[in-house]
Amino acid sequence: MKELKSSSSRLVRLFKQSRENWKETALERQQKLRALEIKIRDLSLSRENWKKRAMKAEKELRIISTNSADAQKKGKKFPKK
Repeated sequence: MKELKSSSSRLVRLFKQSRENWKETALERQQKLRALEIKIRDLSLSRENWKKRAMKAEKELRIISTNSADAQKKGKKFPKK
């Protein structure tokens, strides 16, 4: 095996620093990933809530327009609000 030119104490210091940098980067990535997972969860819940509200509004609108069309066929008028 080839001998290294740098002293072993210098190599130990460099390897230790490299390991610390790696650990710090991994921790930052883990925190960012967790934050994004929470954001995705919250946005999914919010989207589901808005979807339910939109579907309910469409259903109500359909019922109102159906009632209005039936009343017009029968010659009845709804009072204006």
